[in-house]
Amino acid sequence: MKTTIFGVLLNVTPDQDTVLRRLMRKYGYMLRFAFQRLMEGLQNVGGLERHCASETTLPLRYAKDAVQEAQDLIRARHQAMQDGLTLWTQRVKKTRERLQTLQTAPHPNARRIAGPERKLAYQDTRRAFYQQHVEAGTFPPIIFGTKARWLDRFKVMDDPVAEQRRLQDWKEAWEESRNGRLSARGDRTKKGNPLLRVSEAPDHWVLEISLDSLKPGKPDAKVPRYEKREIPLYIARKVSKKTGQVNGRDYEGLLRRVLASGDPYQVEILRRQGRYQVRITVEEVPAPLQSDPHNGWVGVDTNVTFFALCHVLPDGNPHAFATIGDPRLLDVRSTQRDALVGQLAIETVQWAKDRGAGLVVEDLRFVHDRDVSAKFNRVTHQFNYRALLTAVERQATREGVALRKVKPAYTSLIGRVKYQPHYGISVHHAAALVIGRRGGLKVWRENVPKDLRQWMQAQGQWNDSTYRKTDWSAWNRLQRALTAALKKRHQHLNAWLGYRKTLLTE
Repeated sequence: MKTTIFGVLLNVTPDQDTVLRRLMRKYGYMLRFAFQRLMEGLQNVGGLERHCASETTLPLRYAKDAVQEAQDLIRARHQAMQDGLTLWTQRVKKTRERLQTLQTAPHPNARRIAGPERKLAYQDTRRAFYQQHVEAGTFPPIIFGTKARWLDRFKVMDDPVAEQRRLQDWKEAWEESRNGRLSARGDRTKKGNPLLRVSEAPDHWVLEISLDSLKPGKPDAKVPRYEKREIPLYIARKVSKKTGQVNGRDYEGLLRRVLASGDPYQVEILRRQGRYQVRITVEEVPAPLQSDPHNGWVGVDTNVTFFALCHVLPDGNPHAFATIGDPRLLDVRSTQRDALVGQLAIETVQWAKDRGAGLVVEDLRFVHDRDVSAKFNRVTHQFNYRALLTAVERQATREGVALRKVKPAYTSLIGRVKYQPHYGISVHHAAALVIGRRGGLKVWRENVPKDLRQWMQAQGQWNDSTYRKTDWSAWNRLQRALTAALKKRHQHLNAWLGYRKTLLTE
């Protein structure tokens, strides 16, 4: 599990600033040069690395990192084109099916058809765009420095003085975004990072940077030695004024453990608004497992603003329920939301850890392959389920709590019709119970209740032979039957519990 530690270079002198700008400019040149040569079909990667190093007089490791980054960028762009084609092909298919349903209705409505037709035309255009690039093996041009900042260059102001000042500000911002980055990968054989090495002084941290000039001595040495420059480094931390302890993650302690073990770590320096930010990416070692399967599992049903938890015992029965959430998740800024998500993850993992149980979460794919309603977009556009699940997974790894992922298919439906009436709980806790049973006890088959089977048999919608092979089709049939029956009463599936007895006694 990779973790990024944030820091800032302190007391950067004018001489050090000049050195850092020169290194970043050379690294940006190597990245762009390698990208262009690889796009032209160059196959000799080793020769490209040596050429970049000789042209910039930088250590060969810098050139290797720049060439590797260019290769990764090209692969990522090709994969993005393939993913875009898959996504828009699925959307076109679903929109076309919906449009066909509207057109073949007994009384077609022209106003309802016009919207899907426009949407289909737009989606087909997007699909053709990605298909063209996939078939040709290309991708749109890349602007190193961002396209938005490049387009700012062509804005014009009426006042000549203001226009001159704007151009000067743009040049500084463009130089910073285009040549404001220096990166170096770690090496286990060198006990960390030989180019950008982090060390701890008696009262502060230090970043040792390898420069582009050789040390005085033997110029024809087999292994060249480069000069180094040390700059004070601040690692982000927040100490409580009351207890004197570090709030949140102790990143300094994590960094000390990595340096003591000699594990590799990646360092990246970014120049942003005149300051030099440092990002240190380390591999965090998982904690020893402390959960015991004999204590059961905690099923987690993920929602937009909260987790619904259910502690499932080894015999399959629920033992305890809990709801952990915060309604502010939809309203606060992104930085505050990240803090709230982290706090919810800590509370969720601690709830399972106190019971000595593992966690079972939904394996959500996060593929936007379908069109959703405008209301759903308004609710979820500021938030991502991925943030909650990722935070829980990372926290469980740190606390030594076992975690499993299961398919979320029909968990809400099964919980609603099978466990909610029996235990008198919410549909979210009922879904958490199904998730806990499916992942913790490996209960892959949930039988349809007898009264519902008889109700479907009376309507002629039950296929016993298919049900004996798999229960997925049975739950699908049941969902459609309940939805149709409640629709006749102008109700949604959410009203199932109130109409349960009425439907089953018909």
